[in-house]
Amino acid sequence: MSIKPLHDKFIETLMQELEGWKFISSHRHFRKAFSQGNWLAHIAFVNHTSDFDVVIDVAVEFMEGKTRLCSVGASLGNIEGVGQVRYGVGSEEEAITAASRAAAHLKRVGLPFLEHYSIPTNVIGCLKKGGTEALLISPLEQFHVEQIEALTKIAGAV
Repeated sequence: MSIKPLHDKFIETLMQELEGWKFISSHRHFRKAFSQGNWLAHIAFVNHTSDFDVVIDVAVEFMEGKTRLCSVGASLGNIEGVGQVRYGVGSEEEAITAASRAAAHLKRVGLPFLEHYSIPTNVIGCLKKGGTEALLISPLEQFHVEQIEALTKIAGAV
């Protein structure tokens, strides 16, 4: 049995649940623009022989024109502090149920994260402080200085 139709059903249902978001199939993410860039909700399928799991992460992408200046994000489960959260799908009914649960999780956990980290000074403060939260939103510590510099330019323009 091909699981592609179940992927499609999951995405189709999630699209209905995420009003105002655009699905970009080539990147397998949903995108919603905000004043300084984009909010992204990336869908990862962990395929098995006859079923799959879905993992969702969110990111704030700060843009200058068409150039990405900085991106910070994390998986929904890690934002909550519970580790990776997976939505299992093995049937069309499960695809619909899993997509609805994922949408609710995204709204409950992902949106507050996106709203908070869409403010450049919040990201700057977090990265300057360092520690667990900084590594959550930007796990490659060697890029924190560059991200702070890029966001300082944006914050100064606001």
